[in-house]
Amino acid sequence: MKSWDELTTFQKTVLAICISLMAIALPEIMFFVQLGGAELAFALLMVTFQPFISWVTNKYRQLKESIGIAIIAFNHSASARPAIFATQATFCVIGFVVTSSWLFALSFFVPSLVLNGLLI
Repeated sequence: MKSWDELTTFQKTVLAICISLMAIALPEIMFFVQLGGAELAFALLMVTFQPFISWVTNKYRQLKESIGIAIIAFNHSASARPAIFATQATFCVIGFVVTSSWLFALSFFVPSLVLNGLLI
């Protein structure tokens, strides 16, 4: 690890901003800056926030998997087929023209999306 004098101005600025922002959550970090320097303070911040970082990483991975599953499910659904989607959209437009209500028109469209496995 580099000493404080070997860091570039950009690295010093980023480190100072990180420590300042983290000091809001952990005021005792300023004691560690005085005691052991910026390196010790930054290392202790990373150790302190490791559970939060792993939680965020886990949630990001779960979100990525869920989006992948949703894309695969949509690609295999009946709504992804042009003929079936055109029929569903036609009923929705006819419902809107006849009733002038988007809510009523969507009541034709949504059940076909929910029950699209039966349309295959």
